[in-house]
Amino acid sequence: MGLPNTITIVTERSTHHPASVSFQNEFGDYEHLSFNSDSISGQYLPLNIKSRHPGLLQVSHGSQVPAYLVTGDTLRLIPPIRYISNYAYQGKRPGEINFYQLLDQKSLGMNAGDLMGVHRDEEVFHPRVKMLNYLVNQRRALLQRVKDSLALSPEFDRFIQNEITAHYLISLLAPFYRQPYKPQPLRPTYLDTLAHFYSSGFFNQHHLVFSSPGYRRSVIFYTRFLSRASLQTPAAMETLYRTAHEKFSGQTRQYALFSLLKEHLPQNPNVAPFLELGKKDITYKPYRRYLDSLATRPKILTNNPQLLNNALTTLKGEKITWQELLARNRGKVMYVNFWASWFDLSLDQLVLSQQLQARLKESEVVFVYLSVDRPKDKVQWQQTIRARGLTQSNNQHYLINDQSPLATFITGKKDGFPLLNYLLISKTGQVAAIKARPPGDPELQNDITTLLHKE
Repeated sequence: MGLPNTITIVTERSTHHPASVSFQNEFGDYEHLSFNSDSISGQYLPLNIKSRHPGLLQVSHGSQVPAYLVTGDTLRLIPPIRYISNYAYQGKRPGEINFYQLLDQKSLGMNAGDLMGVHRDEEVFHPRVKMLNYLVNQRRALLQRVKDSLALSPEFDRFIQNEITAHYLISLLAPFYRQPYKPQPLRPTYLDTLAHFYSSGFFNQHHLVFSSPGYRRSVIFYTRFLSRASLQTPAAMETLYRTAHEKFSGQTRQYALFSLLKEHLPQNPNVAPFLELGKKDITYKPYRRYLDSLATRPKILTNNPQLLNNALTTLKGEKITWQELLARNRGKVMYVNFWASWFDLSLDQLVLSQQLQARLKESEVVFVYLSVDRPKDKVQWQQTIRARGLTQSNNQHYLINDQSPLATFITGKKDGFPLLNYLLISKTGQVAAIKARPPGDPELQNDITTLLHKE
């Protein structure tokens, strides 16, 4: 018998396939959990996940498909035989728990085929839509054929029907979540199809906010679709907020507003007025606490003694603290780039950063590059700076230990690197964006210009 408001996962230790599980919580964040071992036997202890709602849980191993679980469930993971990639699932509702496995076996899995989405080019658009329609129809037909033989509950049937619909909608909305957004002529039939999702009442299923990752994503992307005329304009945030508030209701509206603020709080220097609106419009307390926590993070970067005393190393090998760096550049806007000479993606961003610098060369903007290269790679770091032409007068370069307090604060965890993270610091030395837009984002220059005009 499972525990109330808890999903329990049990498994055996496997030398070849150590297990961990992941799931998307009610805030749209992924949580990754590992099994603890018994100190005597070495076997894995049961993993208990607190949850008041059903949902999808995934084993973080290979291409493992998710399992649908409800509170009180106990899921047993059977380790795979060596060289076979997936765990087997066992539980009291095997048909529901393994339904995603069945979809995969029938080449109908809700994954790569959907992620391709639609395309703006005419020669690609129709084949993609045809493929999506085929997948949706085949998934629904399979569900209808097996729901009695697999003893699928009405609740599960509704959940999967909505997941199938949500994945289809997300695929159709691909042009509105790909970055950067590119305005394009839209076919009337395409617009009619998207409008049907709204008029059909799909977005009135407020309970799905807590259980369906597909529903949550579709709410976010549909808001962008409805606000498409203002995307990447100064009016974007205002339009997105108004759309989320006016077009949705109930818990769906709460999540639409929350997810919008969650996305923009770390990256948009002009989000403060909308945060104040959110405090009035968002009544679900967990969302409010989450946003309050996000709003305090920039202040910690400039107030926490441990972070302020974080040591950085200059090109000449001298030491400077984060506090001294902020003080040295007071009166200018700082754009801080975390990178490494060995990380190709960050090197690609350097090119875009240089292009941005060229456009802002007459402005009071300083580009600060914090590299996580190890001290033993100092020569390679210096050579990369010279080879990339990053020696302009408004560039500043420092080494930062990837395990230092500042780096781990930016990363948000004790392991990993703070790469592809960016900060925007105002002329007064305050963090205006703790997850600033990357150099290639067309909206970044507007963010910097806004800060330049603020006293």
